[in-house]
Amino acid sequence: MEEVRPLLAPMCRETVHCGPAGSGVLMKLAVNLYLTTTIAALAEAVHFAGRQGLDLETFRAVVDSGQLGSGMTRVKVPMLAAHDFTVQAATSDAYASTRLIADAARAAGIATPLLDLSSGLYGESVRLGNGRLDMSSVLTAIEARTDTAPEPPRTDAAPGPAAD
Repeated sequence: MEEVRPLLAPMCRETVHCGPAGSGVLMKLAVNLYLTTTIAALAEAVHFAGRQGLDLETFRAVVDSGQLGSGMTRVKVPMLAAHDFTVQAATSDAYASTRLIADAARAAGIATPLLDLSSGLYGESVRLGNGRLDMSSVLTAIEARTDTAPEPPRTDAAPGPAAD
């Protein structure tokens, strides 16, 4: 590790020893699990805010002013708001990563409920033709689900007493 660290220095801000052989790959999968589910959740939050009529610049300011603000939100929220899917990390790569993570989790008997939901959304985005767009295009899968959802039932009558 110490022999290659100087070779990696020009390419990496920091190098971290992750443990014995194979641990680096598992660490990459763990970090990608966090990344893919976070981007999907951020896309859903932007979608929710936009469909509720909220100003997305104000949404960005609120997110970035608190503990959720990060370099990722400062880059991705404006992209999501503008539907700018200029590729930084491709949706097809994010989807493939979710499948690798799921395979590793299943082999170890680990449940990944959020990953599984996010993976489905990335797969839907790929099927919508967004494979080579940025992974934030997962937003389009969420939008498609909204646009094809059945109308909620209308209730014109005043609510009555709660039933047990």
